[in-house]
Amino acid sequence: MEDELIRNAQRGDTVAFQALVERYSAVAWRVARVLLPERQAAEDALQEAWLDAWRGLPSYSTTRPFRPWLLAVVANRCRMTYRRRSLETVPLLPKHAEIVPAPTNVEVDALRREPDDEELIAALATLAAEQRRVLELRFFADLDLAEIALVMSIPLGTVKSRLNRALATLRANMTDVLDAGNAGNADHSRKQTAASTRANAAARGEETA
Repeated sequence: MEDELIRNAQRGDTVAFQALVERYSAVAWRVARVLLPERQAAEDALQEAWLDAWRGLPSYSTTRPFRPWLLAVVANRCRMTYRRRSLETVPLLPKHAEIVPAPTNVEVDALRREPDDEELIAALATLAAEQRRVLELRFFADLDLAEIALVMSIPLGTVKSRLNRALATLRANMTDVLDAGNAGNADHSRKQTAASTRANAAARGEETA
């Protein structure tokens, strides 16, 4: 039971905390990567976020859902890292080494969710930064709308409106990218249909979320 793991971790059980780390490492890493696209910055922020979570556990109440609390911790640390990104990162103390996971343990599952479609990446690059971030949190980090609102510190209604605009823009931009890059190409129609299908599938997924 997760509640038991949390209670044990609150009492200083590092094995229980490691079990929580393993359970949430993938989603925590995906969120960090969306908020801090530079890999090294995301790795550093996530390591510090796990320490923040460890230190904050004694004041955490198990009457609250754990995942949103943890994601808020990760998002807050990412914002702090972004603000001081030009400063030297403080190295981990030896006593924290067994608590914080190595980045390579976090990335494997998360990398499967990062976009590898060239047309999709090109279309995402045309979006406004806030629209792109909401879209990536929804479909790449796999957060629900309430979690996105929590992570970004914005109202739920703002999340919905930004996401709807992002999906509409993405659908149009993917077609434009293909038009520009595949003029005269024999399989242009097939690629255009595939791009439209991906964007429409994303929209349908959001409508049912």
